[in-house]
Amino acid sequence: MVRLGSALIAIFAVGSASAFAPASQHAVRSTHVLQMTTTEAKDPVKVGVIGCGRIGIVHLGAINKAPGVVPIVVSNPTVSKAEDAAKKFGVAKFTSDAMEVITDPDVDAVWICSPSQFHADQIKACAANGKHVFCEKPIATDLAETVEAINACNEAG
Repeated sequence: MVRLGSALIAIFAVGSASAFAPASQHAVRSTHVLQMTTTEAKDPVKVGVIGCGRIGIVHLGAINKAPGVVPIVVSNPTVSKAEDAAKKFGVAKFTSDAMEVITDPDVDAVWICSPSQFHADQIKACAANGKHVFCEKPIATDLAETVEAINACNEAG
């Protein structure tokens, strides 16, 4: 069982036969069950979202439905997109500068939904500022930057 934020997730495997094994009259199929139980957290996880394009809007919708998670700031280089997203999802603050999200002392975690070429630098900045990170794929546009971003998070703890 794993505790993620305010959700408990448990995965159970039943049976021992592989789904790829030849079918037989007595074969037992493997079944996976995902159970989620919400628990009340003392404080909500306060998140900032970088990027208010298509995927950022999708993530904001999901964040708003998640128990124990509150979006508190959004950013987009086209500030009118950030403002529209803030109004649509009831987010108090918006900005055109991603670093304002990353350095906001009230933000616990950052959702990176910006164009791919910015991901690695934003991940490293989040790590340097002690923020938890959720990054839309890919982590970076090349292997060396991907490794740097991962190492920055590992070193930050």
